[in-house]
Amino acid sequence: MKVFYDGKVERLVYIGGQPTPDFWDKHWNSRNLKEDIERGKEDRFVLKILDKYVPDKRGRILEGGCGRGHVVYCMQTHGYECVGVDFAAETIKKIKEVMPELDVRVADVRDLPFPDNYFTAYWSFGVIEHFWDGYHDVLREMKRVLTNGGYVFLTFPYMSPLRRLKAKLGLYQEFNGSVNESFYQFALNSDAVIRDFEASGFKLIAKTAYDGIKGFKDEFSLFKGWLQKLYDYQGKNWVVRGFRFELNGLLAILSGHIIFLVFRKTK
Repeated sequence: MKVFYDGKVERLVYIGGQPTPDFWDKHWNSRNLKEDIERGKEDRFVLKILDKYVPDKRGRILEGGCGRGHVVYCMQTHGYECVGVDFAAETIKKIKEVMPELDVRVADVRDLPFPDNYFTAYWSFGVIEHFWDGYHDVLREMKRVLTNGGYVFLTFPYMSPLRRLKAKLGLYQEFNGSVNESFYQFALNSDAVIRDFEASGFKLIAKTAYDGIKGFKDEFSLFKGWLQKLYDYQGKNWVVRGFRFELNGLLAILSGHIIFLVFRKTK
């Protein structure tokens, strides 16, 4: 993956894998799809956010870009009425084969097949950064399908303080404005995203950076070896897991890979 800095809009441009439906079908392919989905049953992050903002479980919730569908499974298991959409048709087909009870559908988040004011909340995990032409069509549809007072729960790679510093020091190759290889994603300017959402009728409710280890290891190759092992650790050693948790939180302040934003539709 090649990374460039686009100084005109203060974002990183990642080149090296076009995020088409076929790309995501291959990315989400799994021999144990049912088990992968079921592992999301007790997703603490999802449940914590829903308990805070949608405690009464009223209304419908949409996940735009649902991938393997584990978040939809988590929500449905805990009593929420939810729908997942993704444009990776083969992935959706396989989900419905192993878990026909999940409401997952083939759809494009830029042109959703739902009426206006249909959902009370909308999850978007790592989606808006993958559109070369920008996320404004996604934002328009978010606003259209949400009820007044509805929430958007949004994550995307962003220009962390570390990435901003590296850009200021000229440590990225400058982006020349053209894509000669496959565009994969942006690391977006979160301030610009917030301005766009607020101009569209949303109010920012919360903002938190996450995934500090990934953000640090990806920016400093010197530390990538041992940090990658820590990042990938799946063992049950509570000392290692605790250390990883604490380090992730500390590094997120400086080098969080993603940012989590909560917006509420106000008009």
